[in-house]
Amino acid sequence: MKKFLLAFVILSFTLTAGVLKFDHYYPYEEVVQAVKKLKSTYPEFVSIKVIGKSTEGRDIWLIKINNPKTGDEFSKPAMYVEGNIHGNEIQGGETCLYLADYLLSNYGKIKKVRELVDRVVFYIVPVLNVDGRYHFFHDPATPDDFRGISVKKDDDGDGLVDEDPSEDLDGDGNIVMMVKKVKGGRFVFDKEDPRILRPAKPDEIGEYQIIGDEGIDNDGDGLFNEDGYGYYDPNRSWGFNWQPPYVQMGAGKYPFDIPETRAVAEFLKTHPNIMGFQDFHNFGGWILRGPGAPNVRYHYADVKVYDYIGNIGEKILPGYKYVVSWKGLYTTYGASDDFAYGTFGIFSFTNEEWKLQQDFNGDGKVSDKERMMWNDYILNGANFVNWHKFNHPQLGEILLGGWKKFSRRLPPVFMLPELIHRNAEFVIFHASQLPDVKIDEVKVEKLKNKIFRVTATIMNEAAIPTRSSWPVTKKIGRPDYAKIEGVKVITGGILQSPFNSSQLKVQEKLPWKIWIDQVPGKGAVRVQWLVEGKGKAKITFNSQKGGKLTKEIEIK
Repeated sequence: MKKFLLAFVILSFTLTAGVLKFDHYYPYEEVVQAVKKLKSTYPEFVSIKVIGKSTEGRDIWLIKINNPKTGDEFSKPAMYVEGNIHGNEIQGGETCLYLADYLLSNYGKIKKVRELVDRVVFYIVPVLNVDGRYHFFHDPATPDDFRGISVKKDDDGDGLVDEDPSEDLDGDGNIVMMVKKVKGGRFVFDKEDPRILRPAKPDEIGEYQIIGDEGIDNDGDGLFNEDGYGYYDPNRSWGFNWQPPYVQMGAGKYPFDIPETRAVAEFLKTHPNIMGFQDFHNFGGWILRGPGAPNVRYHYADVKVYDYIGNIGEKILPGYKYVVSWKGLYTTYGASDDFAYGTFGIFSFTNEEWKLQQDFNGDGKVSDKERMMWNDYILNGANFVNWHKFNHPQLGEILLGGWKKFSRRLPPVFMLPELIHRNAEFVIFHASQLPDVKIDEVKVEKLKNKIFRVTATIMNEAAIPTRSSWPVTKKIGRPDYAKIEGVKVITGGILQSPFNSSQLKVQEKLPWKIWIDQVPGKGAVRVQWLVEGKGKAKITFNSQKGGKLTKEIEIK
């Protein structure tokens, strides 16, 4: 048994090991190096390109994985995967890189991976908010800093922009909290653990007041850090169900007000083969689907497909909950997944990747004491800056202390491999359900003289239809079609019943090319033609999101 387990461990490592290592978080520069390394290691499958420039001029890189031996990218359904749309939510970048590395390194080892890479195109943007990621690594920050796009903005209405940001006063590389001892303040330090600052109880006299994040009052208005880096939220600026800033904070002046989201929108528009969309955020342990707000309702037939994938996702990601965004989390307008579905009919998910695991007593909550225990016993104190005195130039003696930027939202590095592997497997499952269409059966029947009836079954063996029901009902995009060439077509249409050839919905115009709304998931559409002539003919099925295929037949 021990030998078997050892062999299994070695085999598992062999299957998952790639050219990239995930023993640390990648700064932006290393992300770019990793993208280029994948290209140089797997040139037959990988092409890379810059799809746009960030607000500060950095490159936004995209990895395309396609096996050209099995067809052009636009002849296959495609999966778009994106990470780090919020600058501080960095593990999405590692998940994207791992997904690419895993697919490529295991192409020749795992049958399921090989079949998927042969059938589906992957477009992967590891980091969308490249400026936010850059600053999160290189600048002092709290766990929540550099989330948005740093567009210069006058937050406090004084005519100046970004003049009063947070600052690392003691030069330790962290932005933590400032508190000052004030008799009658609202907070006290806990007696059991004096590192924990908590609200004073009704029968306690408070001793400290929280000033805010570390910094000084740069503009002399009596407020601290109220006009830092301008904040545009890249996941509130998409052009579907967008709302202005007085409704949705961070929305910008208009949809696609920032180059980062414009670049992705343009890419989606010019790649109609994309039928799956995955965005990675943190945290909370959620598998989210739209709508982001209650004023939009997804088509009921599409919801069934979402539910199938989302419920399997809960098994792939133990502890994660599959929910509708506005019901399970909070309301968002102008989100990326809503844009992908509402504009292009793409099945879209957002994963909130990190679920806190400090709930030691199992009550479903994480207390400050449990969080501190986690930091002490698991991380040996690495994530917390102990309170220490500092002589503030404006406030006098204060205390500095609190959680570092890599705490709370990000798993410790030793837990990163499992997190990114499970989330990558969710993408792989989603991609495996993209349309898998075959011209399954062609039946040729001679009626009289040179007149024949040709019936072709277009079968979809995956759960996702060739077109989602939303664009079908909204008349968005081009329908699929099946056509026959090489013979004279008398009439043609879609067969309503597989048992009765007389139940034909005839297409009056151009009957050689039959328009099809969708080939349903795990279902089929049967097209039928009456043709005149004998010899070789060719049947073609063409779907922007379901792939393109042909089949040659003999009519005799």
